[in-house]
Amino acid sequence: MNASKVSRRTFLQMSALSAAGAALAACAAPVAPATDGGAEAAPGQDQSLKFWMWNTYAPPADEVLEQGIQDWAAENGVTIEISRDSDSNIPDKVMPALEAGTLPDALFAGAGDALQMMAAGGLGSLKDTFAEIGEAHEEWLPRLEEYVTREGDIQFLPYSIDTPMMHFRQDILDEAGITAPEGQWTWDQVREIGLQAQEFTESSGDKKIGWGFGVVKQQHDGWCEDLFRNFGANIWDETGERIVLLDESSEQAIRALTFAKEAWDMGLFPEDAASWDWASNNTSYQEEQCIIAINSASIFVWAEDNKPELAEATGLAPKPKDLLDTTNAGLRYTLVLNKEAANPTKAMELIRGLYDSSIYAPWLEQGFVTNVVHEYDDLPMWSGKRAQFNLAANIGIYGGYPAPYDNAAMAELNGPNGPVGSMMVRVLIDNWTPEEAIAEADEFSKRVFEKYFS
Repeated sequence: MNASKVSRRTFLQMSALSAAGAALAACAAPVAPATDGGAEAAPGQDQSLKFWMWNTYAPPADEVLEQGIQDWAAENGVTIEISRDSDSNIPDKVMPALEAGTLPDALFAGAGDALQMMAAGGLGSLKDTFAEIGEAHEEWLPRLEEYVTREGDIQFLPYSIDTPMMHFRQDILDEAGITAPEGQWTWDQVREIGLQAQEFTESSGDKKIGWGFGVVKQQHDGWCEDLFRNFGANIWDETGERIVLLDESSEQAIRALTFAKEAWDMGLFPEDAASWDWASNNTSYQEEQCIIAINSASIFVWAEDNKPELAEATGLAPKPKDLLDTTNAGLRYTLVLNKEAANPTKAMELIRGLYDSSIYAPWLEQGFVTNVVHEYDDLPMWSGKRAQFNLAANIGIYGGYPAPYDNAAMAELNGPNGPVGSMMVRVLIDNWTPEEAIAEADEFSKRVFEKYFS
C-alpha cells in the first residue's frame, strides 16, 4: 500500500491550528553564564539558548524542572531563556511558530505535536542522542525505541510516560470484606468487585456508583479502548494501513462489547454517563461519588494535595487486563530539537542533561508521570501505592498498537467519532447489537483509511 503524501505547506495548512507565529509568554529571566567551566563556544556561535516548557497539573514539578534547567545553564556557561505556558496550549503555539520560524532551539512537546513537527520537516535528528542517553541511563523502557523510530531516524525523545491508572476505594472494599487483587486486575474482577462494592454501599444507605466511567464517543478516560484491546480486538492490523475490525476481529469485538453491555445492565455506570465531559470521571472520584475510576494518575496526586483522607483511602492499579495485559500509555512530554536551532550543539547538550539524576529524579518525585529510562525504576517514590505507576509504564503500549506506531489515518479515525467509543455508545445507549455496531464502525474506518492508503 502507498501512503498519500502532502507538502510541508499543505500539511501546515491542514493542521487546523490557531493563527501563526506567537511566541510563548511568561519568559523567565535569562540565566547569566558561569564565570568558569562550561564548553568553549564554536566560532561565530554564542552560548545562548531558548527553551520552551509547559505548566503541568503538578506545579511543584514545574518549578523543580525550571530550576534544574537554570542550574544546568549556569554550570555550563549558557545564557538560557525559558518560556512557559499551559500544556493545553502546545498545539496552538508550536505549529504556528514552526511556520513563522520562531521556534526556540529546543522544547518539550507531546508525542502528537512532535509528530506534526516532524511531518512538517521542522525537527533535527536525535538518533545518536537517543542511543547515548540509553547507554548512560540503563536503557529505555520497553517499546519506546520502536515507537520513536520513523523511517530509520529518531527526531523526538521520550521524557515522561503518562500512565492512566485505575483508582479504587480501598476503604470501601475493606468495609465490605472484599479483598482487592494485587497488581493488575482482570476485567472480570473489576466488574465483580465494582458490583459487590456498589451493592454494599447501597445497603449501607450511601450508594456509590461502581464504575465512574463515561459513555461518550470520545472516550476521555480511555476505559473502553483498553477493554477492547485487552479482549484481543483491533481496528487495524500490524501494518497500521489496513482495517481488520469486521473481517478478522469481530469475534473479539463482540465479546468486548457484550461484556460492557452486561456491566451496563447491571447498573454499574452513572445514570448520566452519556452526558459526561472530559473532567467528569475525575470529578466523580474526587467528590466520592464512585468506587472505581480510570484516568490520569493526577487524580491521586490531586487527592494527596487537596484531600489527603481520600488519597489514604485510595488503592491504585494499572488499567485492567484480559487476554492481553497491555494498557494504553502516552508520551506526555518528548524533547525535540529545532532543525533551524541557532545553537544545536548546546541544545543537544541540554537535552542530554535533562536526563541527569540531578534534574530528572526530583522532577519525577514532584509529578505524576513515570520515567522512560531504567535508571529511575528504583526510586524511593516507586514504593507503596506509587509502585503501580511504574508497573503501568513498563507494560504500557503507545499510539498505533498493534502497529509499531500511529499515523495520520489513525489520528483522523480516532477523532470525535472514534470507532471504539462509537460502538460502545451504539450498544450501551442506542441498544444496537454488537454486530450492527461493528459493521458501522468497520465501514466508517475503511472510508477514513482509503483516503491515506491505496
